Order: sequence, then structure tokens, then C-alpha cells
Amino acid sequence: MAEPQVKVQNKSSGEEALDFLQGELQQATAGLRDVQNKIYTSRGQVEQLAQRSAKMMGELRRMDGELEQTPRQTIRETYGEAFDVQQRLLTTRSQLERLQAEENFLRGKVETLEALREMLNQQDADDGEQFNARELIIRIVDAQEEQSERLARLMHDGPAHSLTNFMLQAEICEKMFERDPEKARAELTALKEAARSAFSRVRRFIFDLRPMMLRDLGIVPTLRRYLEAFSDETDIATEFEFTGRERRFEHYREALLFRGVQAVLQNARDQSGATKVHVALDLTEDTIRVVIEDNGRGFGSGRLSLDPSNSAALSLGTLRERVELVGGRVQVES
Repeated sequence: MAEPQVKVQNKSSGEEALDFLQGELQQATAGLRDVQNKIYTSRGQVEQLAQRSAKMMGELRRMDGELEQTPRQTIRETYGEAFDVQQRLLTTRSQLERLQAEENFLRGKVETLEALREMLNQQDADDGEQFNARELIIRIVDAQEEQSERLARLMHDGPAHSLTNFMLQAEICEKMFERDPEKARAELTALKEAARSAFSRVRRFIFDLRPMMLRDLGIVPTLRRYLEAFSDETDIATEFEFTGRERRFEHYREALLFRGVQAVLQNARDQSGATKVHVALDLTEDTIRVVIEDNGRGFGSGRLSLDPSNSAALSLGTLRERVELVGGRVQVES
């Protein structure tokens, strides 16, 4: 009997990278479809609860004009039902906002992986270029996961915590109706303001994660708008100077540029003690140049730290690596 023949085919670095990339892409695409299905369901629930909430608010306004004629038991039951609807609406909206943030992240991940796949497919395997494609992809995927984890921490420490407090206060307020309906109604107004503030922070986190106008309008309008919003939020004076011809670049380049500016500004807000930031953007036919200056402390400390032992920091070395991946350069004067 003849010996079975086994063919051994050694894959090149590029082929291994493509296999790895395809697996990551399939996983991200499946995750995106799953999140989009959940968004569809969640959006329908929000619409139903919003309609019910509007109906309940109408009932409350009608009842407010007839408090003296309305039995206390009816007042308590109506307000209790209104609280329940509002609580469920706020919770469902919070879930929808979180799913939308996750959808934005996964869509960006899929687009980045597709761009990388195209780059590898177009590369001539015999051109002699030396690079570790698999390592490159892993570093990019890790960078995206790091950004996703950052959003999760912000959501937990900010809006999620506020929503939990809101729900506890709502339960207290509901019990208050048994003793003092007028005081309970005033407390409800305060709770609505707290909820509005929490959702405002959610939307800001979503914009920080993936500003939608970046894809639609490009880097120049997005940076201008971000600096305005940053100044309004932090009371740090910002200046934006643009020179050259406004034009579009590959999305991954625009996203990387925005993230770099965003990281430096967040360091100015959280660590450097700056009161003024100046961002200058110059676009030529073949060069993108950004200069960021502030009047705060240097890069010796803070989230954007030069200290590689600071595991909690987004090190300047990490930013430099990401820029160098696309042929850029980072220069620091501190």
C-alpha cells in the first residue's frame, strides 16, 4: 500500500496576517450585526415607552388641576405609574445609548480591518519590504480594544452611576407621595434635571468615542467643533488655526489625527493645569502637520506620560507608535 502523501505548505508572514485579519474581521462583523439587531429592538421599546410616558404626563397635568377633587389613593397610584414608566424609559434609553456607542466602535473596527485587508492584498509579496504584518494588525486591534475599555470605564464612573442614584431617588420620591405630594412633585422636577444631565454626559462620551461628523465633514470641521465643545465644557480657552487647503484624507488617517489631538487636550484638562490651548493644523498636498501648545505643565506626569512604567497612562510612546504606523512623526518640546 502506498504511503499517504502529505503536502506541507509554509505560509508567508503576509498570508498568516491575512488569515488572522480575516478571523478578526468575521468576529467584528458578527458582533456588529448582533448589536444592530439589539438596537432595532431597543429603539422600538423606547418609542413605545415614550408614547406611554407622554400619555401619563397628560394624565398628571389634568390631575394637577383637580387635586382637591381627586382621591389621595388615585393621586398616589397615578404618580406611581408615572414614575415606573419614566424609570423604565430612562433605563431603556441608557441601554440604547450604550448599544449605539458599541455600534460606532464596532463599525470603525470593521472599517479599519477591511482597509488593512485591502492593503495586504495589494502588497506585492516579492517587493522585499520587511515588516511583520501580523504584529502590525495585533497592535491596531489592541489599540481599538483599549479605546473601547476606556469608554466602558467612563460609562461606569459617570452616567451609569448617576442613573443608579436616580433610580434610588425615584423610589424614595414615590414613597414620599404618601405623605407630601407637593414635595414629591418638586423632587421629581429635580430628578428630571439630573437625568437630563446624565444623558448629556452619555452623548459626550459617544462623541469622544467616535464623532459622527468626522466621517461626514472631515477633520477640519470636526476639530473646530470639538475645540468649541471642549472649551464650553472645561472653561479652558481654545484657539484653532487652520492653514492650507481643506480636503479629505483616508478615514483612518483622519481618525488617528483626531485621537491624537483629543488625547493631548484631555491631558491638558485632567493633568497639566492648562488654562489655554492653541491647535494649529496645516494641510498641504502631501503633508498633515499639527502643532498643539498649552500653558500647563509638561509631559512629565499625567495620562499622556513619558514614563513607560505608568501602566494607567496613555503614554506618549503609544501615540508616537500609532502615528509612525502610518508614516508620521511625533515631536515633543516640554
